[in-house]
Amino acid sequence: FTFFDQADRFLIEVRYIEAIRKRLSPETRTTVDELGSILASDFDQMKPGFVFKPIPPAYWNLSAALYAYLYSCLAGLGIDVVGESQLLGYPGQFPSVTMLDWNTGQPNPRFWVLMLLHDNFGPGDKLVATIAASPFVYAQGFITRDGKRKVLLLNKRDRPCTLSLPGSENAQLEYVDQTTGLSPAARAHLTGERITLNGFAVAVVTIRSQ
Repeated sequence: FTFFDQADRFLIEVRYIEAIRKRLSPETRTTVDELGSILASDFDQMKPGFVFKPIPPAYWNLSAALYAYLYSCLAGLGIDVVGESQLLGYPGQFPSVTMLDWNTGQPNPRFWVLMLLHDNFGPGDKLVATIAASPFVYAQGFITRDGKRKVLLLNKRDRPCTLSLPGSENAQLEYVDQTTGLSPAARAHLTGERITLNGFAVAVVTIRSQ
């Protein structure tokens, strides 16, 4: 819960800064860089006697969901560029921030969620009013620049949840969760309007035209 609580407080600061920018320099564009999460233990790595403890796999999905949440919320504020930190970390160099496995070079869920967002959303997309019935699920609808209707979904908790998305029958679902591990986003075809999101899942639903 603290991850998304801190994210919401960060977004309050961004809104305040953006209000100043729009008033003083409306033509200036905004980039928010170095977004991500970092474990407190990373700051102890240079202390004498520090022993590195393996990072739980679920952490990478939580961190990925956090970035997806910030990406969508910042897009709603009109931020032009949202950068994620960092490509490669390792024990001794902020390991909890990495997007690659430092032993194999294989991308972790933070990378795959970034790619999921990159491949589905971009400049020229329109955000539409979206309501999620549960406070633990984030949902944001988009109409992409080529007219496709998509919904970004993410589960803020480490437990499965099932939701109903009207109009999503026969839609395509792409998702990154703890079952996909170090693999790219998985795909599924929805046969109904009910969707189950595993813990810390990030998903994109592409709704077929009527």
